[in-house]
Amino acid sequence: MSVEDNKEVVRRYYEEAFNEGRTDLLEELIAKDVVNHDPLSNETLTPEEARGFEGFEGFVRHVEVAREAFPDATVTIEDVIAEGDEVLVRFTFEGTHEGRFVGIEPTGNRIRGTNMVLMRLEDGKIVERWEESDSLDLLRQLGVLPPAEELARTA
Repeated sequence: MSVEDNKEVVRRYYEEAFNEGRTDLLEELIAKDVVNHDPLSNETLTPEEARGFEGFEGFVRHVEVAREAFPDATVTIEDVIAEGDEVLVRFTFEGTHEGRFVGIEPTGNRIRGTNMVLMRLEDGKIVERWEESDSLDLLRQLGVLPPAEELARTA
């Protein structure tokens, strides 16, 4: 597959599977032996490695949980950089907290955050995935943690 083909797989992963809620596409886009290095589980913000598509199903459920908690959620791809079999994507996640998320009852707060994900592809499918996101900022926007300035004053 070409670099452009790999970028298209990643675009479909976010714009179709996530934004449109078409998680059925994930079987087409993700390899059976995928390794997801940093998935966020349904009830915690703790990274743990998931192996194989069965392990990745926890991430599929995470997408569904995120869409239930933030029904108006959208992912906007900001940058896509690809070289060889790797694609790096930087995206913005936005939504209104209207459902339970990681144990937090709905706040009605509008949240916005950026993430970066590196994916490695083989034969047109995602075989490895690493994600970096600012979970502390998300918790601050949800009102679970005080703003950084307030924490600095109490330290």
